[in-house]
Amino acid sequence: MTEEHTPRTIKAVERASTIIHLLEDEGKMTLTEIANELDVSKSTVHTYLRTLSQEGFLARTSDTYRLSLRHLSLSERVKNRISIYDDMKHEVDALAEKTDERAQFAKLEEDMVVFIYRAMSENAIPTTLSLGEYVYPHSVAAGKAMIAYLPDHRVNEIVERNGLPKQTENTVTDLDELKRRLDKVRERGYAFSDGERLRGVRCIGTPIRDDSGRVLGAISVSGPARRMTDERIDTELEDMLLESANVIEVNVKLS
Repeated sequence: MTEEHTPRTIKAVERASTIIHLLEDEGKMTLTEIANELDVSKSTVHTYLRTLSQEGFLARTSDTYRLSLRHLSLSERVKNRISIYDDMKHEVDALAEKTDERAQFAKLEEDMVVFIYRAMSENAIPTTLSLGEYVYPHSVAAGKAMIAYLPDHRVNEIVERNGLPKQTENTVTDLDELKRRLDKVRERGYAFSDGERLRGVRCIGTPIRDDSGRVLGAISVSGPARRMTDERIDTELEDMLLESANVIEVNVKLS
């Protein structure tokens, strides 16, 4: 990309965002630790920390800084503005109970997938993904389920911007192969992921769409490969997943 076409950004906002992301990952850090991580003077970092604290985004305890509890309020407001949240939540809870696995709801935000809600059965395997964390669409079933119903030029744009990073030996890293798999998604109504983001985990996902065909999100079921067998997917999980998606879509129409 040439310099004249590079989007302009505000460096101060970028640096403030970097500090927030650091604290999101680390939990809490001292001024010195943040300055060393950013390779910026402590006086400069102190100005950012003071400003972010005054605006309510950070909280200080002794000599460490962490994200403030205001982020809980921001998170709730964002969720409450998702039009299908209540309908989706009930059905994802039921799906986790019926499958005895982990069920989740995700949305596509610009070029990345973000998981909004998750329900866990007693036997569900834990996940390394936090709610609100962004992941590449090509590496998760929910992501492939959503981009399968986007125009072809949007898929190309997403891949051009993100690339197709290899996360395991099973990750699809070829655009033509990805598009073949997206064709399969449209044929059978759901996407499949076999250890493409995390080894040993299989997942199936299907999109939630409105009457116009617009993708509102996706629901998926994840579990260990030893339980998520092809036979179980074909004879049990596929029907449960598609039925749950249909219930959500009907409720959206009626609301």
